[in-house]
Amino acid sequence: MNTIDRSKREYMARMNMVMDYIEKHLDEEITLAKVAKIACFSPFHFHRIFSSLTGETLNTFIQRIRIEKAAQQLRNDEDISISEIAYNCGFGSVAHFSRTFRK
Repeated sequence: MNTIDRSKREYMARMNMVMDYIEKHLDEEITLAKVAKIACFSPFHFHRIFSSLTGETLNTFIQRIRIEKAAQQLRNDEDISISEIAYNCGFGSVAHFSRTFRK
């Protein structure tokens, strides 16, 4: 295996750690600095690599995962309110959740 393949595998492993972290901490504030530290990259380098490997920015990825989780909860859990779902998925308000969900 050449150096480029090894580097790409290492980068993918680091990005997978970040994605796992994001999915487990959606209800918290997730910052570029925090996830870059998890991946052992500078924030600038992390953002470049993440965007290159995933095809979307970190914020876009986080929003998409939050909306997907919320949609799943809306479909599967009739006993939970929309505001609870919004807060459980990391949205600061129901209004922000509604605007984002509508998009």
